[in-house]
Amino acid sequence: MFPESVKIVFTQYLTQAILALVIMLILRKFFRRYRNDFYLFWSWSWLALTINMFGSCASLANAFILPLEHPLRLIVSAITVSASFLQILWLYSGTLEISRTKKMNRKLIKNISAVIIPISILLVFLNYQDPDAGTYRILYRVGIRSLIGGITFIVCGFLLWRISQTGIGVRFIIFSFLGYGLLQFNYFLEVFLEVNNVNYPLEVPYFMGALDIFLQAVMGLGMIISVLEIEQHNLKKANNELDTFLYRSSHDLRAPLTTISGIVSAIRLTEDANKKEEFLEAIQSRLEQADNVIRDIITLRKGQKMDLQITEVDILKEIITEYDSLTDPNAPHPKLLTQKVGKTIIHTDTARLHTVLTNIFSNSIKYHNYNQENPYVAVDLNKVEDGISIVIRDNGPGIDERHLPKIFDMFYRASKSSNGTGLGLYLVKDALSHLGGKIKVKSEKGIGTTFSIHLKDHGSNNSEI
Repeated sequence: MFPESVKIVFTQYLTQAILALVIMLILRKFFRRYRNDFYLFWSWSWLALTINMFGSCASLANAFILPLEHPLRLIVSAITVSASFLQILWLYSGTLEISRTKKMNRKLIKNISAVIIPISILLVFLNYQDPDAGTYRILYRVGIRSLIGGITFIVCGFLLWRISQTGIGVRFIIFSFLGYGLLQFNYFLEVFLEVNNVNYPLEVPYFMGALDIFLQAVMGLGMIISVLEIEQHNLKKANNELDTFLYRSSHDLRAPLTTISGIVSAIRLTEDANKKEEFLEAIQSRLEQADNVIRDIITLRKGQKMDLQITEVDILKEIITEYDSLTDPNAPHPKLLTQKVGKTIIHTDTARLHTVLTNIFSNSIKYHNYNQENPYVAVDLNKVEDGISIVIRDNGPGIDERHLPKIFDMFYRASKSSNGTGLGLYLVKDALSHLGGKIKVKSEKGIGTTFSIHLKDHGSNNSEI
């Protein structure tokens, strides 16, 4: 029924569709487990390619079965062209995520996706009734997509090239992106020259389809390997943190016990009641220090093992409640100033949110400058597209600039006079990593400190594209 050449092309399309479907399912599984956005974007790009290739199979068959103006041919073509453009969009979004050059705005992606569909339909309907405009229809439906796709793949390849430390997986992706981009330029050039009645000098009819499959296979393999490399890196980091944790926690627990042992010996050697009272207060202080370390260790372990418990939370209300619970009305404490723009209700894990707020607020209260006229802690809340921006600033003593890169490290203390455990801000960062949030800090010695937090909304409408 079909010519031999059509059967070969059909087989190539079908192979690409099955390959893309398998890679999509693998990346989808990675996203469900690790919740990195670029897994999601890339999995959607492979899904779009799957639809594109199955649609190409159907279009190829319809060309021999249905008349030119048949509605089914137009519908299949519209779906295929739309999927090809969506593949380009989602692949670019995922590449920006992994290259860490820019966080993609999901609302913008949705808006672009909504625009792509009517444009694709328009391209399909151009010259669709003219039997002599076959090359123009190919230019509209394939050539334009090949040009845009070629540019996008090459740009994505150079974006990944900029990553300072690249493993074999990313190198595979770079190679396949650049090769696939050049191949798309070749398809565009072939169609463009044909429209202008110029002979294409490099035409190799069936080899290019096999090259498509090869580059897609390398691309998918590279993405899977890169995921494994990223998780291997995270595992090494976790092991290093575990070594640090075991060493420092044992030290921080042993130090107060050693001090208590010495104080007990001193108590036995004195008959002075006042001295004994001082010694008992010192013991109490060391016990509280050890208890703080133990509580922070328990909080850290629970946070790492516990699944997200998503509930609806009013962030402003939680901030006021948390701050009031940490301050003593009979003792000096900074005044809480709050300001909001938009609704402050989102879906998040309340326990981890409390960990974030408790540790930041307790530091602001404990180490504030009470010798000034107006000590304060100001919280600015702004509703953003995928969650809430929380900016917590104070006019406390500030943090020396040389300490800022390390303050979120495990057991790091910016001041030798600090009586904290050194785990507080590490707990904040760990909690936010589970919540899909981010934190940045700016501080100036003697002026104050500002923490900027992006808290993701885990509502059902924000979990995926």
